[in-house]
Amino acid sequence: MDIYAQNILDRYKNPFFKGRRIDPAMTRLEANHSCGDTVEIELASGNGKTITGYSFTGSGCAISMASADMLGDIIKGLTEEKILELTKEDVYEILGIEISLRRSKCALLPLLAIQNAILNGSGGDIRVWTDYHL
Repeated sequence: MDIYAQNILDRYKNPFFKGRRIDPAMTRLEANHSCGDTVEIELASGNGKTITGYSFTGSGCAISMASADMLGDIIKGLTEEKILELTKEDVYEILGIEISLRRSKCALLPLLAIQNAILNGSGGDIRVWTDYHL
């Protein structure tokens, strides 16, 4: 088995950020209606709009749940502005495997939830799938 595929399975089976207890400043629930994946994101922020805490709950395929968990490694310590600049390519890079068009919504669902939590908290326009040019 490819080492990256093994990494995804490991994060799916033993997620670090799933269900952790934080005091969230922002939350967002997103669903992929084409396959049934759901993810709810909780973000805590400190001074300067830096993300200090991250947690998620949800259910779905290994790719969506591993993506949600791995994004926690990336976003903690980043400013909200930097998180809003993350792209689908950044998600594909952290996953480390080729993502088909069909599975791209699975991989990107957590990023959509994270960015929409920030946008909703700041009064910005919520992003939809077309923003990711799928």
